[in-house]
Amino acid sequence: MKKLGQIFIALLFVGTLTFANSAFAVEPESSSEYEGIDVSRYQENIDWEAVANAGMEVAIIKSSEGVDYTDPNFEVNYEGAKAAGLKVGFYHFLTATTVEQAREEASFFASIISGKDIDVKPVMDFEDLDGLSVEDINAIALAFAEEVESQTSYPVMVYSNADNATNVFGESLTKYSLWLAQYDGNQPSNDVIWETWAGWQYTDTGSIDGVTGDVDLNIFNDGIFIEATSTEEEPEEQPEQSEEQPTEPSTPESGENSTATTYVVKAGDTLYSIAKMHDTTVSAILANNNLANPNLIHPGVELTISNMSSYLINWGDTLWSLSKKFGTTVEALASENNIENPDLIYAGDTLNIPQ
Repeated sequence: MKKLGQIFIALLFVGTLTFANSAFAVEPESSSEYEGIDVSRYQENIDWEAVANAGMEVAIIKSSEGVDYTDPNFEVNYEGAKAAGLKVGFYHFLTATTVEQAREEASFFASIISGKDIDVKPVMDFEDLDGLSVEDINAIALAFAEEVESQTSYPVMVYSNADNATNVFGESLTKYSLWLAQYDGNQPSNDVIWETWAGWQYTDTGSIDGVTGDVDLNIFNDGIFIEATSTEEEPEEQPEQSEEQPTEPSTPESGENSTATTYVVKAGDTLYSIAKMHDTTVSAILANNNLANPNLIHPGVELTISNMSSYLINWGDTLWSLSKKFGTTVEALASENNIENPDLIYAGDTLNIPQ
């Protein structure tokens, strides 16, 4: 966390510093402040020790784009930032033009960051909006965010410029933290539909030791962190599972209601491809197998693949996300469980999963 004088230096180029609780600015999600950068292959070779020594505390790294592109500097940036002691997160550049494509991209994003030591909420960077209606944009964005949550169990953060956060993105996305890109003032705009912001990218032409050329500079607060969210949602002591706040992870119930098969890894397999093959998820495979490195699986290794027939609903689940998780449909889940309103399910209830 930085002192006010250090923050002043970081913001000096954009004008006179005004406090975050000004009536003319959207409020920060928390009062803490951290300096950080976001990077991709365009920053080329980064000296992460120098970045840390320059006072940066957070690095958000581009991991992926579309359904098959991984940033070539993703791994080296991750390893370097972690070794330098920075808090690390990842963003995916969304190119989908349909809801189904959005879900495919979300699954790909989840598979790329699986197994990484992540501090920051996974970020949706959706700015390629040409040819899409506002309705389509919001449906695509929401589908991507919900699928990422379902696949990773992490809350999502939305990256947006001020115009899209004001005029394009809708209320359905405001349940996710906002990382706002706005370069024309000394505080985030109060016009955005979000009530708070977790990150503010205040320039894309910044300069910092360890990075050659321009780099995005940001002020972040506790709202960006996964741990801060999970701490708020989980009570300190939960000896018994309550109906309102289940504590068990999204894994199948044991005993008669679950079965398992085995799969022998073949050359060219990834956890993502195996999960798709068996209508399950990467996180479900990880939950059932003790893998030292989820990004490195060897041919001949035998994996346990659960075939779930019942499921304990967790907070944030929807029938749509569960239908994708178990390879079924919303209609089949609703019919199997006598659900009159498919848009309304309750944490703590148990669903029967059609096989």
